[in-house]
Amino acid sequence: MDNWGRQYPRGVCSTLGAGSDICFMQKIKASRSEPDLYCDPRGTLRKGTLGSKGHKTTQNRYSFYSTCSGQKPTKKCPMRPPSCTSKQEPVYVPPISCNKDMSFGHSRASSKICSEDIECSGLTIPKAVQYLSSQDEKYQAIGAYYIQHTCFQDDSAKQQVYQLGGICKLVDLLRSPNQNVQQAAAGALRNLVFRSSTNKLETRRQGGIREAVSLLRRSGSTEIQKQLTGLLWNLSSTDELKEELIADALPVLADRVIIPFSGSCDGNRNMAREIVDPEVFFNATGCLRNLSSADAGRQTMRNYTGLIDALMAYVQNCVAASRCDDKSVENCMCVLHNLSYRLDAEVPTRYRQLEYNTRNAYTEKSSTGCFSNKSDKMMNNNYDCPLPEEETNPKGSSWLYHSDAIRTYLNLMGKSKKDATLEACAGALQNLTASKGLMSSGMSQLIGLKEKGLPQIARLLQSSNSDVVRSGASLLSNMSRHQALHRVMGNQVFPEVARLLTSHTGNTSNSEDILSSVCYTVRNLLTSQPQMARQYFSSGMINNVINLCRNSASSKASEAARLLLSDMWSSKELQSILRQQGFDRSILGTLGGANSLRNFTSRF
Repeated sequence: MDNWGRQYPRGVCSTLGAGSDICFMQKIKASRSEPDLYCDPRGTLRKGTLGSKGHKTTQNRYSFYSTCSGQKPTKKCPMRPPSCTSKQEPVYVPPISCNKDMSFGHSRASSKICSEDIECSGLTIPKAVQYLSSQDEKYQAIGAYYIQHTCFQDDSAKQQVYQLGGICKLVDLLRSPNQNVQQAAAGALRNLVFRSSTNKLETRRQGGIREAVSLLRRSGSTEIQKQLTGLLWNLSSTDELKEELIADALPVLADRVIIPFSGSCDGNRNMAREIVDPEVFFNATGCLRNLSSADAGRQTMRNYTGLIDALMAYVQNCVAASRCDDKSVENCMCVLHNLSYRLDAEVPTRYRQLEYNTRNAYTEKSSTGCFSNKSDKMMNNNYDCPLPEEETNPKGSSWLYHSDAIRTYLNLMGKSKKDATLEACAGALQNLTASKGLMSSGMSQLIGLKEKGLPQIARLLQSSNSDVVRSGASLLSNMSRHQALHRVMGNQVFPEVARLLTSHTGNTSNSEDILSSVCYTVRNLLTSQPQMARQYFSSGMINNVINLCRNSASSKASEAARLLLSDMWSSKELQSILRQQGFDRSILGTLGGANSLRNFTSRF
C-alpha cells in the first residue's frame, strides 16, 4: 500500500508475479467515449417560392450540427425574402452535434499481462460496487477499473451499476487524493454513460459534472485528463445537460486545453502547449462540437476570449502542415461551422454594423471601390458589392466572416479527404452566403471571385457521400442568387450541376434537398446565361426534370423543377429547346395542375 499512489509504467508485468494488484490494473482494456459523431446536417427546406396552389414552400439555407439523440434534426428557420434574381431564399444548415459513440480512450494501461484474464479474477459487478466504498484505496481503484472494463464489453452491466448505486460512489471517488483512484473512477463513469441516457442524467444528479470539471481544473495527469474530457464529451450529447456543461465545463476546456494546445494563448494565462496531450484536445473539441449546437453554447463560445482564435489557429496550422485530415481538424471545423449559424440574427449588433459599412461602401463604390484598398482590381473583376474593410488581426467572432477564414475553408475543401470536414467547411460558407442583405452578396463574391473557390465547391458534387453533395449543392444555390457571379458560375460549375441534374438517381435520403438546390441553381443561372442551356441541356436532363415535376413523393424538388420549367418556357430562347424535346404548353399545365402555369408565370 505504501507504493499504491506511484505511477507505474506500462508493460512491466513480466517483472511482477501472477495475481499482483498492479498487474490486474494493467490488464484492463480500453475505455469508451461517446463523442456522438453522428452528424446529420439535415434540412434544405425551401421558403419563399409559391407552389402550384399559391402555397409557400420552405427552404432552410442555414447549416449547423446539432444533437440527434437518435432523431434526425430538423430546424425550420423563417428566412428573408429572396434577393437579386432568385425567387428562393438562402439555405442555412442547422447546427448539429453528434450522437454516435465512436471514440475510445484507455484505462491506466492496456497491455496484456501476467496470468489469467480479468474475467477469471472472481470479481462481479456487485462486489466491484462494494469495493468502491472500501477504506482501502487499492480496492477502490480495483472496483472502478473492473466496472470500466466490464461496461466496455457488456451494456447490461451499466444498468446493474446504476441499480446498485455505483454512480454516486464513483462520483465521490473523483474527490479522492489518490490519482489512481481518480483515473479509475473517471474511466468507469466514462464507460457507464456511453450510450446510456439514464446513466448520464444520474451522473449529473449526483454532481458528476461539477466534480469532473473540478478535477480537470486541478489535475496535471494526462491519463486523468483523457478520461475526464472523454466523460464530458459523452455527457455533452444529451440536451438536458448542455446548459450545465456550457456554464461549468466550457471555461475549463477552453482555458486548460483548447487555448493552450492551439498555441494561440497570450502570456502565462494557460498551461504550456506541450503539456496538453493531443487526445485530450480531441476530446475537448468533441465536447465543444456538441455544445455549439445549443443556442446558449454558440453565444457563449462567440464571446469567450481566445476560443475562436484558438480553433482557427489550430485549423490553419494543420492546413499549413498538410495535416488536413487530422481528426481534431474535423471537430474544430464543426464547431466553427456551428458558430457561423445565423450570425445576422444571433450577433445582430456586429452584423448590422458590417451591413451598414457595406451599404455605405456600396453607395460610394465609384470613389472608394471594393474590398478595401484593391478597388481598381476589384472593379475590373466585376464585383458589384464591396465588403467593409477587414480587421488586419481579427479576434473572436470577427474570424467567422473574415477572408482568411474563408480562404482556410476553401483550402481544406480542396485537400481534405474526410467527408465530415468537407461538409463542415461547405456548411460554414453556406451560412455566410445565406445571411441577409448586402453581406450575403459580398460573401458570395468573396468566395467565388476574390478567393476563386468555385472549383473546390464543384468538387463536392462529385462525392460519393450524399451529405457532402447536399452541402455543396446548397452552397451553390445560395451563391447563384447573386447575378455578379453568374458568368463565372456558368463557366466553372454549371457543367457539374447539369451533370448532377441529369444523372442523380434520387435514391438517397438527401436526394430531395440535392435536386431542389440544383434546380434553383440552374434556374438562377439561366436568367442571365440562357445560352448555357443549348450547350449543356440534353433530352435526358429535361426528361429528368419532367419526371421530377411528377414525383409526388418529393414535394420540394417537384416544386423547384416546375419553377425551372416555367422559367424556361417564359424565355423564347429556352422555349425552343423544350419544344425540340416535345415539351409544350399543355404538358406544362398538367405537371402542376390546371392553374399551374398561370400561377407560375404571374410571378415573373
